[in-house]
Amino acid sequence: MNRTALPLWGIIVGSASDAGDDGPFDSAVSGAGRVSVSAAGRVRVTLAASPAVPGTYPRYKVEAVECLPGSADAVPGTDDENLGGHVRTVPVCGT
Repeated sequence: MNRTALPLWGIIVGSASDAGDDGPFDSAVSGAGRVSVSAAGRVRVTLAASPAVPGTYPRYKVEAVECLPGSADAVPGTDDENLGGHVRTVPVCGT
């Protein structure tokens, strides 16, 4: 795994290359933008022009990622089909 911490992002995306149930798989986690809410309650989504890629995961298929509240850690979950799955924490969220 290759990873670096993102600044605090509101939208974290996991993406994967999937050649079939036996792999090979490759994945990345990206900071795609942020969500903000104005004092009037208006929601704004701002997408990153060039998303930061704080983590790449060769041989794994990341299908979900969640930043842990108050932590730099995220929990990426993989579904590696016939190869099983993994859950771990990685410091990609920023604080």
